[in-house]
Amino acid sequence: MKTILSLLIAATSATSAIAQTSTVHSHGDSLMGRWVIDINLLGGLSNQNLTTNSSATNYPGALNMNTGNLKYKNGYGIGADAQLGVFFGKKKHFGLGTGIMFMQQYGDAILDNYHSEFKSTDAAGNVFRQVVNGNDVRESIKSTNINIPLVLKYKNRFSKHWGFTADAGALFNVQMKNAYTTHASFDYEAIYKFIPNEGGGLTSVYDNSPVASTNDWFITRAEFLRNNPNGNVQQYFDTKRALGYSVGSGLTPATTKGSTSYSTGSIGLLLQPSINYFFSDKVALNLGVYYMYQPFKNNAQADYKLTTGISNYSSVTNSVSESKNQNYGVNVGVRFFMGKKDRDHDGVSDKKDKCPDVFGLAKFNGCPDTDGDGIPDDQDSCVLIPGLAKFNGCPDTDGDGTPDKTDECPLVAGPISLHGCPDRDGDGIVDKDDQCPDVPGSLLYHGCPDTDGDGVIDKDDKCPTVAGPASNQGCPEEPVKATPVEPIDNNMDISTPILFDVNMTTIHESSYPLIEKAATELNRNKNMNLTIDGHADATGPESINKPLSLGRANAVKTQLVKRGVSAKRIRAIGHGSSEPAASNRTHDGKQDNRRAVMTITNKRK
Repeated sequence: MKTILSLLIAATSATSAIAQTSTVHSHGDSLMGRWVIDINLLGGLSNQNLTTNSSATNYPGALNMNTGNLKYKNGYGIGADAQLGVFFGKKKHFGLGTGIMFMQQYGDAILDNYHSEFKSTDAAGNVFRQVVNGNDVRESIKSTNINIPLVLKYKNRFSKHWGFTADAGALFNVQMKNAYTTHASFDYEAIYKFIPNEGGGLTSVYDNSPVASTNDWFITRAEFLRNNPNGNVQQYFDTKRALGYSVGSGLTPATTKGSTSYSTGSIGLLLQPSINYFFSDKVALNLGVYYMYQPFKNNAQADYKLTTGISNYSSVTNSVSESKNQNYGVNVGVRFFMGKKDRDHDGVSDKKDKCPDVFGLAKFNGCPDTDGDGIPDDQDSCVLIPGLAKFNGCPDTDGDGTPDKTDECPLVAGPISLHGCPDRDGDGIVDKDDQCPDVPGSLLYHGCPDTDGDGVIDKDDKCPTVAGPASNQGCPEEPVKATPVEPIDNNMDISTPILFDVNMTTIHESSYPLIEKAATELNRNKNMNLTIDGHADATGPESINKPLSLGRANAVKTQLVKRGVSAKRIRAIGHGSSEPAASNRTHDGKQDNRRAVMTITNKRK
């Protein structure tokens, strides 16, 4: 930015020096009017250097917080200014000017790496840990900036047609408003912790440890995929959300648009040198550059939180405490030394001309239609390409109802829901990304099916309807006769149930001899596998009993692995309360149902 300022100042100084050495008598400034009206159109780049307040402490029971780093990117600005100026002295080189300047700046406010964990309560009144991850926390910002300039003006006419002018001074801001449209989406996960209560049931409490306990109930993507590697994560979260849990995958805010305003009254800097081309003694064309610097303060929300739950969202601009804005680019305009009724010479008087500084057409009240599509440029979102009125002047080449500027497949018709791209096999994966576009498949295999679920897609599977290892091209290997299992040489029965306390996965010491016996047999007989079936009583809901029973089976598995048994030879299954061993109406019956049972099976090769 210092380089740009240096160039601007150097250009102003050099041109001024030329002006000082020019001798113009017949068309000098002294012979021209003292009052001028300047109207300029501005366009160029913009940048907002944003300072934000941390919101980590605003979340109840905050854990593992990363509220991200807010940056402003892809900024550009357009606008206009109008000034009334008066020049002093005999030569009328120096003067003062004031007026109004309107700027609209466009850019993206991007928040990187947002992650939060905090205490929340679900619809049933249960306390839990809400885990939120931002996928694409981005807002399209349109900033409306209105200022009153107070500048020192300089002008010098070199010859009949050429001159120089420069404005430099202060900008007094009267409005700075940000209108935003968010493109954010979030993954909401939940972690529950339950403890027994005096009534024999379970009560939810907040697990405030940075690393959640393995005994907690995780409604998370990682936990689901661990237990269901090929499961449908989206369907899982949709089902849980329908049951009242505050979870979801890729959810967007309920409200995607809004606005914020910076505090007004800031004072900035304006530098605006231009070359003038004189059409006459009354009218000149301005062509130059501009630089604006404006510091803004903002009353950032004291209790600001980006999101506290599903559909809840507060703009990232609400966390901004200070913004240092810079705009620089090219300005084109006209200078009037006397009033003129049609300053753009398009045949439409200024009173009726809605675009008085741009040559236009009478049927559009003086506004241009550059691409000739019957839509004036001020209403045309694609001013250089003929388009349709229903798409604000933008074309739809393939006629699929998605305009080309948002159509990811502009030459091939496709549904709007898939951004204009076709999906011949209807599997939800567009053809350009689908390796099997004519056969429904899964996203995991890039649109190709795996009928037998053996991890080898059908087009590479020699036995697509029978599961087999990839090493044998998806076909089952030839079975061999099983090696006889050596008999257990003592009276201990390893199928004896291992019992647990209410809502617990801790193994009693009395069961360790049974586990030792099973480990001994498995280590002695490498042709054996083991299945561990975990069960729960009917005290709590099945949504809790299911993971609890699996936790009990995994607890037994962990002890066996510690004793040298390969984890690959052990299968842990959680049945919840669906297979009781005794009545759940009595205390003894519930005790019998809180169990894990080991079963040894032969391993086939």
